[in-house]
Amino acid sequence: MWNEVLHGVVTDEFEERLSEALQQQDLTIEEFAERHNIPVSTLYKITSGNHTNFGVETLQKIIHGLQEEEGYTQPMIGLITTRGACDRAPSRIQVDDIEYRIKPLPSQSIEEEIIRGVRAEKDGIDGLLCGPIAATTLEQVVDVPVGGLQFDTDLIQTSIESFVRRIK
Repeated sequence: MWNEVLHGVVTDEFEERLSEALQQQDLTIEEFAERHNIPVSTLYKITSGNHTNFGVETLQKIIHGLQEEEGYTQPMIGLITTRGACDRAPSRIQVDDIEYRIKPLPSQSIEEEIIRGVRAEKDGIDGLLCGPIAATTLEQVVDVPVGGLQFDTDLIQTSIESFVRRIK
């Protein structure tokens, strides 16, 4: 969402996008201002549309604050798969003393997987993990590392057993 707020500066939708971003993060203007060292009065003026002439430093603080709230300052991996798999995935994983945030990007078709991957790259994702078919295509259209989900024998066996129980 931080990216949409930044684009709002150019399209005269900044105050609307900022309000939406704060609402999406379930933050009040006061909470956001306090966390990111921005005067509350400045944010109130901006979100009400009464203060459209503010400095670059204020804009930088707002955008950086939104990036922090959305988790973009922490390394992030996009997980593109079904809603069910995304719901069961961890929200964070630690590898070699680095904690990565996992951003679920649920998709229902290969086309949607590719669209989600391209959008995630624009939003600043560090890498994408998706099904092997989508991975082959995404590697050709994005400039971030792409990995294909690997299905081991146990996972395949469990999936088959679950499916058989459903069709009984």
